[in-house]
Amino acid sequence: MSKLLIIGAGWEQESLILEAKRQGHFLIVTHPKLNNTGFQHADVHFVKDSLDIPSHMQIAQTYDVDGIVSDNCDFSLYTAAVVSKALGLKYNNIRSALFSNNKFEQREACNAHGILQPEYYRVRTFEELGEASESLGYPLIVKPVDSRGTFGVTIVNKAANLASAFYDALSNSASHTVICENFIKGTLVTVDGFAFKNGHRSLAVASRTFQEGVKPVTKEIIYPARFRNELNVRLMKNHHEVVNALGYTQGHTHGEYIVTENEEIYLVECTNRGGGVYTSSTIVPSLTGINLNEILINQSLDIDTYEITGEGPELMVNSAILTFLDFEAGKVIKSINIAEVTSLDFVLKFRTIFNENDMIESIDNCASRHSMLAIRSKNVEESLNNLKSFKAALNIEYYKL
Repeated sequence: MSKLLIIGAGWEQESLILEAKRQGHFLIVTHPKLNNTGFQHADVHFVKDSLDIPSHMQIAQTYDVDGIVSDNCDFSLYTAAVVSKALGLKYNNIRSALFSNNKFEQREACNAHGILQPEYYRVRTFEELGEASESLGYPLIVKPVDSRGTFGVTIVNKAANLASAFYDALSNSASHTVICENFIKGTLVTVDGFAFKNGHRSLAVASRTFQEGVKPVTKEIIYPARFRNELNVRLMKNHHEVVNALGYTQGHTHGEYIVTENEEIYLVECTNRGGGVYTSSTIVPSLTGINLNEILINQSLDIDTYEITGEGPELMVNSAILTFLDFEAGKVIKSINIAEVTSLDFVLKFRTIFNENDMIESIDNCASRHSMLAIRSKNVEESLNNLKSFKAALNIEYYKL
């Protein structure tokens, strides 16, 4: 039995945790909050911030762990990389973790390799932001260099909105650093890959839809992306080139790109961890038929023997949709038939942040989305039909005000 330390073991990593449990490992898990899904499956658990390197170093040494693993979270990735390096364990290198946690350093590395990306500036003061905005023009995007999700990200259309965008980004940056860049109009696309024993492969490409407004919140992600096959091939090749430029050689890769009307592909960002909200742990394995959770664990234990064959869109043998359903803000839930809808055979995962007797709050960022649903199908058309079936089956009763 191997002893495995899983950092940031929340609901997004539950499939990874269950796979480790299936393999028979002794699990030591950490998470910043006591009440979370991961602790239910662990042999030992600790409430620790994912950025707390000294505490994770002590835990790993105390239990003499054989491997450290994390997924979905940039902060957990960095801590896992540092602790693994210090203890001589197999994991992503610190340089990869740095690029995943710092958008400016990532931009600089990709710029050196000729990767197409928006014009950008690193800024630390409002005066520097003003100079950057004069050079870039509007619209532009202001965001922290080192936050996750869409926290602190704002699309700015005029100078009058610069200040609020700057201070929002600054308050969400641990290093108090902001990046300002051109807003590229187009379709946001995600490409997910994995660095296998015999090299990296792009595995899945998806197109996204967004909620309108200056605070970008993803509403729906469709696999495969609804482009012609030639463009999907280009997107997967482009992601592979970005991964090589950043030197990601182990584990998941998750890239976001903008495809313009002229089919230019601009890099938004690319990290050396899996996509969140069930993407790497559930959706991509369902799309490809590859047990990526098992491979990720085996890599951390230095016992991985899996070698992939094939490449390109043909690796997506199925279809999937990840969508975020809205409830009625301001109302209180009386009942919701979660057990019934999650038992539908096409449902991979369904989760809501609200329970019975909770008041529905408005959506301000990706973390405040009311619910998340992942469904599987043979093709996109069937996925869309299954989504309609789910919406018809979902029954939420609210208290009358």
